[in-house]
Amino acid sequence: MSAVALISDAQCAKILAPADALACMRALFAQMAAGEADNFPVIRERPGLGDCVYGIKSGVNRASGLLGLKIGGYWPGNTTRGMARHQSTVVLTDPESGVPIALVGGNVITALRTAASAALSVDVLARRDAKVLGIIGAGGQALWHARAVLAVRDFDQVLVWNRTPEAAARLASALGPHARPAATADALVSACDVVVTITGATTPLFSADAVRPGTHFACMGSDTAGKGETPDGLLRAARLFVDSTAQALTLGECQRVPERAEALTPLGGVILGRAPGRVSDDDVTLFDGTGLGLQDLAMAQLVLSKASQTSETTVVEI
Repeated sequence: MSAVALISDAQCAKILAPADALACMRALFAQMAAGEADNFPVIRERPGLGDCVYGIKSGVNRASGLLGLKIGGYWPGNTTRGMARHQSTVVLTDPESGVPIALVGGNVITALRTAASAALSVDVLARRDAKVLGIIGAGGQALWHARAVLAVRDFDQVLVWNRTPEAAARLASALGPHARPAATADALVSACDVVVTITGATTPLFSADAVRPGTHFACMGSDTAGKGETPDGLLRAARLFVDSTAQALTLGECQRVPERAEALTPLGGVILGRAPGRVSDDDVTLFDGTGLGLQDLAMAQLVLSKASQTSETTVVEI
């Protein structure tokens, strides 16, 4: 018999704060750069059930005694069901015995850790005088990202662009009076010091000519072969930072520039001081956030620890 803790998405939303996620991602990226944690290759398939995409992400963190996986994916038909299109669940395993110890809702965790990673890249790599933030994309994770980035830096203005103008207007309204929609993606990029992209695009959303010196890009939407939000010219000109080199080259923005593999710098190396980040105010920097199973596991471990302290868990014997 094994005691398994059950923690729902609703409980994750109640227990976890964006600041928790930011600290968790900072520690995890440093542990990866130190060789204490390994992210395993993603398994992602189309099972032939409508248009859904199903995948498995997993990894191990020896520093924190963490082993497990996230299962789930993307169900586009969920919109008509009144459900989120992205659905996932995290399974934590005892690294000593292999028995399951927790089953954690993965939707809130995924949104929190993705947004925190973008915010962490802004904190580490963006110019200190950055004042205009741009958000490209207005889907389910866009608001999480905007709020996470606004929590780590002070911006005077936020611009939003989406292929559906009405969605961009709604997001700008949710962000307050300092936010407004941009007429085009190029207009947004040319006006912003920091740009966060969070879409499912497979073709570039803006032109390389629109990019100003000194801009930082946090590109968070590319997590599957064939996806890509940015122009090749930007990928060849920018200083490139990644959550995982291997995953960025196969699933991220950087899958389109394999010849630049040696130029990819893990963000954790910058956090540890082992690799340079921004060198000058004119550097164009780009963080390729592909989304790691280790991030989900670290967040699930954190919520399990916090829940056990507040009697928020249900435990079943299996």
